Amino acid sequence: MTDRRELVRGWHGVIAVLVAVSVVTQLVLVLRDDASVVNLFSYFTIQSNLLTMAAAALVAVDPERDEPWFQVLRLAALVGITVTGIVYATVLAGALDLSGLRLVLDVVFHYVVPWASVAGFVLLAPRTPLGPGSWWFLVWPVAWLAYTLVRAQLTDAGFAISDTETGPVPYDFLDVDRHGAASVAVVSVAITLLAVLLAAGYRWVASRPRRSATTSNT
Repeated sequence: MTDRRELVRGWHGVIAVLVAVSVVTQLVLVLRDDASVVNLFSYFTIQSNLLTMAAAALVAVDPERDEPWFQVLRLAALVGITVTGIVYATVLAGALDLSGLRLVLDVVFHYVVPWASVAGFVLLAPRTPLGPGSWWFLVWPVAWLAYTLVRAQLTDAGFAISDTETGPVPYDFLDVDRHGAASVAVVSVAITLLAVLLAAGYRWVASRPRRSATTSNT
């Protein structure tokens, strides 16, 4: 007999620990290379992984928590980490030549955590309910985008765009000077629409009947 509650707690506990270890390791590498800590935590990838870590840790403690603020956090984490996985796999993968520990961290941040998070929400019950108030999650990606574009105009942050190039933004497709404001606007709207569609999908999944965490499975 497998206790569903323990399965949910264990799954999300592993995700939380994996992200925590990976972020700390990445931070150590950044400090060792005397690189920018601000840049590290300015990546959408890192922020979405940190949100995922927080949400997963809270689910591990109580799989049936459903506070309004937590619903916002859970949806932000789910949408953010899914966008991270999709955009990286379709647009960004291969831009940097990575090896060793850096390659391992890259796989964890962009593949392992996104897939594990989506599977944990879609396949394991109970799921966090996502009421209408969960749409407030959009404040985070919009604020991140505004911060990223404003910072790019104020300073050349020196993000690694490729093995030989740096830029003022963490992702080349947001570089207004290189691609133009119209192109960046189109990309930003497209990714925002993707986030909205993903959120709608996750809210639909969350609305499906929730099986009790104490129900046992053979």
